[in-house]
Amino acid sequence: MINTKYENVEDFLIDNTFQQYCSGENKQCVQYWNNYLLNHPEQKETIIQAKRLFHILVGNKKPLDAQVSKLKTDLETSSSSSVKFRLSTWIKTVAALIVLAGGIYWLIQQRQPGSLATSHSAITYTTANGEKKVLELADGSKIILNAGSHLSLEEGFNTNERHIHLTGEAFFDVSEDKNKPFFVHTQDFDIRVLGTSFNVKAYPEESTSETLLIEGLIEMHSKRGSENSMIIKPNQKVILYKTLAVSDNKEPTQKIKKSPLKEIAIQEIASEDGQTLSADVAWKENRLEIVDEDFASLKTVLERWYDVEIELNGQQLRDFRFTATFNKEDIKQVLDALKKVQPFNYKIYGKKITIYE
Repeated sequence: MINTKYENVEDFLIDNTFQQYCSGENKQCVQYWNNYLLNHPEQKETIIQAKRLFHILVGNKKPLDAQVSKLKTDLETSSSSSVKFRLSTWIKTVAALIVLAGGIYWLIQQRQPGSLATSHSAITYTTANGEKKVLELADGSKIILNAGSHLSLEEGFNTNERHIHLTGEAFFDVSEDKNKPFFVHTQDFDIRVLGTSFNVKAYPEESTSETLLIEGLIEMHSKRGSENSMIIKPNQKVILYKTLAVSDNKEPTQKIKKSPLKEIAIQEIASEDGQTLSADVAWKENRLEIVDEDFASLKTVLERWYDVEIELNGQQLRDFRFTATFNKEDIKQVLDALKKVQPFNYKIYGKKITIYE
């Protein structure tokens, strides 16, 4: 389900951009959340509570200094017995706040797995498997971030240019601004755009990377092989076929070498009544479209969609192909439906699934 709402105080507190807004350390975050507050006045009270709790938990310096100053005054004016009592009480209070602050910091870190830490990023968004996010940027652009993805805005975004780095999949609806070109950077290619709607899919572990243009015009530069450049028109999809990545076993920790580009293909995608009919963008409507997909590829899709781990036991299973559409079905319902197309068995152990012949 697409995570479009912040429903309670905790939802705000675990958002790293909201934390930077509360601390005031990032101007873009402050601008974003001020705009968010204007657009969502019904959440004003919840945001105020979350901001107040943030300062309490991480340590609001001014109130703490005031407490220290007050304690010093109390020590100078109170009797020794009273001082001992107040000192003990104050120490216990501070200790409790420190423990609580540590707890909320640990919770925030645990709830934000795999944050993309790069020197160029000012704001980072991450989605876990089984999660999607809808983002509204300061320039008015809207992005839907698919499961298992990372997206970061470069520092200075929307000042002169707009640069975004993506690992995974996202749908972009970019606000037009000819004076501030919009760039999307992935491991395999760069995209330059002035104002348009398009989908980018660039998961490093997959054998292809893709871009589908819905409307507008984009210029695409591949980063592999001959570094081709091409202009993409509406209802065209560019597919970059990669060779398999190679593990470097000479290092103490294995590294995945950047795989060279094998081939680039451009497909014309059918449309009807101005609406693009493509499985590539069905995910943003929370619809799982499977089109003539083999089980080995489908395994990765289902793992990311339902946040599960799937093991295929049997070589014949990998050759099975499926075409189907799912909306609100859970993983068990999906597997039961696929079983009617091709014969296989499965067992579910929590989030781990074994599929066998």
